[in-house]
Amino acid sequence: MKQVSKFGLSAVLLAAVVGIQACKQEEANAAERSAEKVPAPIIKHRSQPAEEKAADSVQLIKGQLAAKLPRLPVVSVTESQAKGIYQVELRGGDVIHVTADANYIINGDLLAVKQDKMDNITEAWRSEKRIAALSSLKDEDLVVFQAEGEEKGEVIAFTDTSCGYCRKLHVEVPKLNAMGITVKYAAWPRYGVKSPAGQTIANIWCAADKQKAMTLGKTNKPVPKPEGECDTGVIQNQIDMGRALGVRGTPALFLADGRKVGGYRKASDLAAELGIKSD
Repeated sequence: MKQVSKFGLSAVLLAAVVGIQACKQEEANAAERSAEKVPAPIIKHRSQPAEEKAADSVQLIKGQLAAKLPRLPVVSVTESQAKGIYQVELRGGDVIHVTADANYIINGDLLAVKQDKMDNITEAWRSEKRIAALSSLKDEDLVVFQAEGEEKGEVIAFTDTSCGYCRKLHVEVPKLNAMGITVKYAAWPRYGVKSPAGQTIANIWCAADKQKAMTLGKTNKPVPKPEGECDTGVIQNQIDMGRALGVRGTPALFLADGRKVGGYRKASDLAAELGIKSD
């Protein structure tokens, strides 16, 4: 056998190594070229829509409040205009605000700070709700004292016959009518339909002449009981509506634009609220 010198062996080994490396490099280059031709897959992560996030937060808040404050009479939970703050409507018309995790409660109205003023967001919401409720009332279910001549405005009064300020307000009705303001009475006997005052209210609502009967009741005179059956369902519906609108006592006065303007007011004050000049 022909012997190979150390120098020759080294050359052969070096050539082999170089050859192997060259092959590996060629394979790597080929793989790289192949990878360039096949684009890497694009993984898309689905982001949760804002509506779904809000809905999840609403459910979380409802669950948290039910667990932590089971006696809190929650009616609805909605996202407010302020990021991360939710409005909670309570039975009886009250409103609170909570954080998205329901760990903090803000007891008060939400105000939006503008350039030169502040807008009461919560009161605007209340007004919209009142408009929807009050506009559903039908005149035939109310006791209406119509404005004289052209109607310039109207006042809706939740009333009882046994309260002093309700009687005092009734004295202002002719003045309001003379200024073009219609007064519409909704029933709200403070102690319920079955109370003595509630029976008087029922007699008024079932009377043939409701206006005359109302004046009798407001002047502490007996109101004749109507003949036949008297359906008090309408009265109860108005009591329930008043509670939902936050009525706590009588008289409770509202304007057609949803504003709540308090209890007893003089005719001139109510006219001013409506933008009507009084003599």
